Amino acid sequence: MRIGSFNVEKNGKSSTLEKQTQVDIFLYNCCSSNYWDADIVFLCEIHSAQIDNYRSNLAAIYKNYSVYAFTGGYSNAYIVMVKSFEQLQVISQGSLFTLNRDLIAVEANGVKGYTGYVFLAHFKSGQNGVTKSQLKSCTALGGKWVATGDLNLDYQNVGQLDTAGLAYECWNGQQTQSKGGILDWVLASVDVKVVPVDISGLAHVFDMSGPDHRPILFDVTS
Repeated sequence: MRIGSFNVEKNGKSSTLEKQTQVDIFLYNCCSSNYWDADIVFLCEIHSAQIDNYRSNLAAIYKNYSVYAFTGGYSNAYIVMVKSFEQLQVISQGSLFTLNRDLIAVEANGVKGYTGYVFLAHFKSGQNGVTKSQLKSCTALGGKWVATGDLNLDYQNVGQLDTAGLAYECWNGQQTQSKGGILDWVLASVDVKVVPVDISGLAHVFDMSGPDHRPILFDVTS
């Protein structure tokens, strides 16, 4: 099963053309069967004033996907897109600890070799105990799971997590946030196979000059 994730940094109608274009390219590639053909697409840090426009517009364009919108304060709304013909159930797990945005769980049942959970969120900014606590709690259900999104914990600090799982980065060691560091990566239970999809050839497109993050793309099987 293939998953794409992108922190779009408050993208909306007032955003620069460069920012809007990068998000459009990511979505088109993810949702086109002759390109990346993702089963789940996650967008975070969407401006709250644009979340309804996002949902209705994407549902009209990408008719093979079910599009879900979740509010999250002034500028931290989510969009979750899942292939409508696959066994994928999208459920909010309620607000993340100390934040007014949710943890999203997608339950997959035999989707291209994966049965288990996919946890999606924009976790707490800063390399602190709150972020680590959120990552730990989101995997408390046990079983097979994958957690991704904007983890806001540098990949280099994964050893500090009190969470059983393996970490994977998707940009061949390149930073995924303009201020430095790899903040967008994948944490998975040990019985899930994660294979990053190399999109580093598009570094000139996703150069962090529009959205200040790079998107990630990866495959999972269980």
